[in-house]
Amino acid sequence: MKFWITCGHRCVMKRLNIKINPGIHPGTTFFSLLIIAVFLLITRWLFDEPFFLNSLYAVIIYVVLAFIYIAFALDRITIDRKSRYLRRQVGDLFEENLLISNRSILPIFWLQIRDLSELNRDHANRIIGFLGPRQTRIIRLDSLLQKRGNINLTPIEIKTSDPLGCFYSIQKISTMGKLIVLPYRVDLSSLKIKNRPSEEGKSVRMTLQNSSLISASVRNYIDGDPFNRIHWPTTARRGSLHTRLADVNIQQMVWICMDCERDAHVCRLNNQEQERMDFIDAVKARSQYALPPDTVEATVSITSSLAVTWLNRGIAVGLATNNLPEQTILPGFGVRQQTEILNLLTFIQAQSQIPLAAMLLEFSSQLNPGNICFLVTPEESPELIQAARLIKQRGVDLRLIHVNRASYVPEQYLKRSTTDWRGIRCHHFAYGDSLTSLSAIL
Repeated sequence: MKFWITCGHRCVMKRLNIKINPGIHPGTTFFSLLIIAVFLLITRWLFDEPFFLNSLYAVIIYVVLAFIYIAFALDRITIDRKSRYLRRQVGDLFEENLLISNRSILPIFWLQIRDLSELNRDHANRIIGFLGPRQTRIIRLDSLLQKRGNINLTPIEIKTSDPLGCFYSIQKISTMGKLIVLPYRVDLSSLKIKNRPSEEGKSVRMTLQNSSLISASVRNYIDGDPFNRIHWPTTARRGSLHTRLADVNIQQMVWICMDCERDAHVCRLNNQEQERMDFIDAVKARSQYALPPDTVEATVSITSSLAVTWLNRGIAVGLATNNLPEQTILPGFGVRQQTEILNLLTFIQAQSQIPLAAMLLEFSSQLNPGNICFLVTPEESPELIQAARLIKQRGVDLRLIHVNRASYVPEQYLKRSTTDWRGIRCHHFAYGDSLTSLSAIL
């Protein structure tokens, strides 16, 4: 019997072209009114008083009107997300405006808004008051960006009810918009960094100065070149003005090798409630963003900080990883190179099974004597140390940044590391350290 009633109800609604929101649920007030209606029906049958019958009619009429209202209340609600930013970095406060419009002739007595996108991990609720027909309301949402990658700013869940809360309706609205969250990084170029060229760089620079590669250091004169840069011997020999270029220091090229081996990284998982409490405490203390207990995120942030720092100092930077497929960015200068490196680090994950030591043996052929090569890894195997020493013997200024796994998951690394770091310029980065400590190895 119930099946035929349901089918008949759907057929009638389809013929009348009426769509009822399937997210309608009865509230506690509905069951209270149901008990009151039963009580009024019994008293009307016992005492035969018109007051009880009129009250019963009033309850039934309100329940019917409340159901009709809640069935169409959210059909004409639209939400648009507006923001000035399309690219931000982890740790920034992302601000956006929600434009809420009620295009229906029915008023909204209250409206609860819940962001279900990946932008808001705790899915905080916002409640607005009365929203009349054909009215618009603007509210601002603030979110601390904690996850890098491409975030879809959708969906949004809205909820409302009739004035007495007899029925409530829940509906999800798809919104447009994407946000690219870049890795957390710190620009260390403003710090005082001592220029300490390595012995390898000195020897290579002396070799270049003693060589006679004149054709690589001069070019034809261009209007605007300073006269003190004119190379007169070449001008006299070729019969036209030639400009002497600045001496190129082969040491002004930085390679950053990032370890993406899956088994080399560790992560200490925190429950969602603990993350929310830590975020609230950080906001109250007005503290800066702290890296999560994940060596992958620490490695990505260290790599991006090194790349941005050296590029801002006018040094060519290249990036190499042991990921599959191979991801390598040749050294380059400027904003375009910085954008390319940050875009790669935004979506990179540690899914490789190739050890960093094996990648270094193949990659070492691209390193020239005098280059600076940073190794960013939590690995401390003897094979890696041996590969690093072989590269250093070729005249490469090798600097290793070791992410200490024992500080992230102490229960898995109870034994103290006995790795022999002698002969390698190394900086140990532990959980809780600031990225500004990297200035010691620059």
